[in-house]
Amino acid sequence: MLKTKKEKTMFNLKNVSKMKNLKVMMMTLMMCLITMVSFGQDRVNREKLSFLDKSNQLTTTVGWSYNTTLGEWVDYNNVIENDKTYKEKYKSLQGSYMMSHRTQNFISIQTKTLVYKDIKYYVLLVEKWNGDYQYPNIREDWRIYKTMYGYIFTETEYNKLNNIDGVMNLETQYMVSMGSYYEKYDEIVFLDKIQTNLSSEKSKYSSTYTFPIKKTETGDIRFYVPNSFSTSSYSSYNKVDFEKEYFETTFDNFSKFIIK
Repeated sequence: MLKTKKEKTMFNLKNVSKMKNLKVMMMTLMMCLITMVSFGQDRVNREKLSFLDKSNQLTTTVGWSYNTTLGEWVDYNNVIENDKTYKEKYKSLQGSYMMSHRTQNFISIQTKTLVYKDIKYYVLLVEKWNGDYQYPNIREDWRIYKTMYGYIFTETEYNKLNNIDGVMNLETQYMVSMGSYYEKYDEIVFLDKIQTNLSSEKSKYSSTYTFPIKKTETGDIRFYVPNSFSTSSYSSYNKVDFEKEYFETTFDNFSKFIIK
């Protein structure tokens, strides 16, 4: 029996409707499957890092600084400070109190290695004295605490330490720190910070941390602890100047923290 034009139109509309319903059902089924797979996936924590090799510690050296007013070189253990009154009038304030007021100080320096994404890194661990005011607005109640800094070098950069000649710099954009008046050093947390730092993409505007070293003609080593030093020609603050200040020690003592 031949269908009328109206019947054909109705038939076609019904088929279109069925097709639309089928597509909706398929899409709904797909969404359900995706949801089930998503909820069925395990929650996997990030794999933890661990330190591998470690060096000995450098714990003693002499910091030298030239006092232009007195025209004298002033020396203290493990800190660069040119104020001679700590040797005389304020002798009792030598040590952690004096050191916590100066960036260039250290308690110990050590190297540890780790592997992240199949790449070996050398972490220069510098433990320092730090401090702050409990009431900074009126600069009262100075509080002293230890902070651990980790400067993360590539193997190529770190291996410069195996061939020190003249003046050289180790550089990195990766640094983490831990330790304040309220926070103590925890190696597990510190390693988590290192992994987070290494996973970030550093831009050309990131700070560069420099480890300046100089070998003298007699073979002794002069150095600064790593820092983000100023490179501005208009400022004399926080700059490297081996003519006016440095830590100095024998090559053998300096080599304590070098992993070869």
